[in-house]
Amino acid sequence: MSDPEHPPDISKEAADHVQHVGKSPITAGKLATQQQMMAALTATDITIRRLDLILSTAAGQERILATVNYVASILQHVCASTPWKAFQTRLLLLARIKARSASPTSKTAPSGSKWAALSSLASETRYNIRLFGLLPLWIWGSDTLKNPPTDPIIHALTILQVVSNVIYQLLENVAYLASKNVLPKRFVDKYGGIDKWYIWSTRGWFGHIFFEFFVLWRQHILRKRRLAAQREAADTLETKEDIKAAEKEALRLEIRSWRKSLVNNTIWAPLCLHWCLEKGIGIPESLTGLISFMAGAWSLHDQWADTAKM
Repeated sequence: MSDPEHPPDISKEAADHVQHVGKSPITAGKLATQQQMMAALTATDITIRRLDLILSTAAGQERILATVNYVASILQHVCASTPWKAFQTRLLLLARIKARSASPTSKTAPSGSKWAALSSLASETRYNIRLFGLLPLWIWGSDTLKNPPTDPIIHALTILQVVSNVIYQLLENVAYLASKNVLPKRFVDKYGGIDKWYIWSTRGWFGHIFFEFFVLWRQHILRKRRLAAQREAADTLETKEDIKAAEKEALRLEIRSWRKSLVNNTIWAPLCLHWCLEKGIGIPESLTGLISFMAGAWSLHDQWADTAKM
């Protein structure tokens, strides 16, 4: 018989029970799941905010739309390729549903057509945005005339690039608006038709790429001269370091930007030349999306990295 003056410590037993339950595998699993969900939501929130930062600029919108355009084009051709069809057929056979899919091609066609539709939509959106492309070209030309580059060669090349881009954008706008029946087709047809206008528009773009190689060459020459002069000045002042830390960082960024322009230009040049000629230069249509994506991949990477610094 228990002593009524010393009843059992029920509160302590309850506390021990609660503590035991709190450490049970079920509760621990729920906490882990909640933590994983919060981590996923946080990561999603950060990604959406960074994507919004890119889309808040005209250059960012163009880069994202171009990426959607080119990636969808790549997937479209992948879905229509023979290896993919063979791979899908093998999967269907392994899954033993061949009877439900008499023709594997009929299964892959809708997938390819959806990617083609997405690529076309992104491309047309870019066309619509570029209708206002003459405005920044005007500003570029105006700034070049008001504050010309100190080097006369780069000055002349920049003027030629502005003219080439104006030709490209003007002809594209007229051809695109005529294809949408906004402008009368009779005028366009009188001078070769819409396809011809697009080809000449692309030739204007190729002119920009052509002159850009000379700009990059001239920038390389001027940078070498500047660095040589800095080294001579450093030797005269008996300085151990040729260039200060801040100048080294600026030089690193300058060279990186120069290399990025060179890579972009080198990748675009053959593809643009292919589009400039009526019969092309033999680049398969299935590779145009991949090549175009490669040309802008570095720029996309830098724009995405910049959002992490904001």
